[in-house]
Amino acid sequence: MDILIQIVHYFLIGIIPYFLIRISKASKIDSILSPVVLCYAVGLFFSNFFPSILNINVAKTLTEITIVFAIPLILMNSDFKGFLNGTRSILISFGIAIFSALLMCVLGAFVFKNQVDESAEIAGMLTGVYTGGTPNMASIRMAIGANENTYITLNIADIILSGIYLIFLTSIGVKIFRYILPHSETEEKNNEHQKENIWKQFDFIAKLKNIIKPLLLSILVVGITMGLNQLLFEKDNVSFIIICITLLGIIISFFPSSKKLYGAYEVGDYLLLIFSLALGLQSNFSEILNASFSIILFTAFVLYGSIFLHIIFCRFLKIDADIVMITSTACIFGPVFVGQIVSVLKNKSVLVPGMAMGVIGIAIGNFLGIAIYHLTQLMF
Repeated sequence: MDILIQIVHYFLIGIIPYFLIRISKASKIDSILSPVVLCYAVGLFFSNFFPSILNINVAKTLTEITIVFAIPLILMNSDFKGFLNGTRSILISFGIAIFSALLMCVLGAFVFKNQVDESAEIAGMLTGVYTGGTPNMASIRMAIGANENTYITLNIADIILSGIYLIFLTSIGVKIFRYILPHSETEEKNNEHQKENIWKQFDFIAKLKNIIKPLLLSILVVGITMGLNQLLFEKDNVSFIIICITLLGIIISFFPSSKKLYGAYEVGDYLLLIFSLALGLQSNFSEILNASFSIILFTAFVLYGSIFLHIIFCRFLKIDADIVMITSTACIFGPVFVGQIVSVLKNKSVLVPGMAMGVIGIAIGNFLGIAIYHLTQLMF
């Protein structure tokens, strides 16, 4: 009976985004809230007001499953060549985001050294998170021997504050970024619009036939990744898994036949909506009551301060708004959330760069975090 109930929960969480899309289009809500925000908000609503309706353990499993299959799907027919053509601006924006995070972490250690214990440890862990995403926090904590309670509290603070930034990015963020920073339409966006038109012309049966190949490729990518993970590590290494599935998805995109993988992005995009809903189901307002207020302030100082510096420097250098937004996402959230922001931007030309920068961030985040920990210890 328990298995049957779990299956029902999996089905409900999997199908809810479909109805939310239909309802939002019919009611014109989609002009105000993106599907990503809507799914996350509905998950948040159920989690805090009706927590027993949808199983949180099922939601946790779905966040893990959907993301590993979504990443190769949204990458496999992307334009990597287009990324190479615009590398300079992307690398500059990414470099500024990294520099801003490092600077704010060092300043944060100084400002809060008398308010929080282990200010150097917190600065190191936040460096890892805001240069490569959440997977780096646990690795840095183990490397520097930070207190477990400090780590748990910092993790809660990050979830709360970065969640606020994610909601901002997926709602009014696009308009604000494009108002503050220069922005121009790209040829890539027009090309992707033509692909979407081809996909919309297919009937239901044709769509089902077309998604079989990309789904099989995605399963192959995940299978290879998990096999390598088992071979190289004793347990699941999240950083390795994300990097591997991202790189394999990009490799597939180099094959000429990948351009005919119609529906790959659309299926991956839908999986990201399920991910958003499941993520919302795991977010609880009561968690903020258990977090140290000083650590929340420290985290807010670093997170929002680094975002502010990133935008100011990029405005001075006249870097495109979409590039700034996607590199900010890559640094703060890692490659996992890049697809969601691309969906909101409606600009797939920044998909591959965002994923690539996210992978680089994961790769260097641990080293930077440990370095900042030792630096702040010596300075303060």
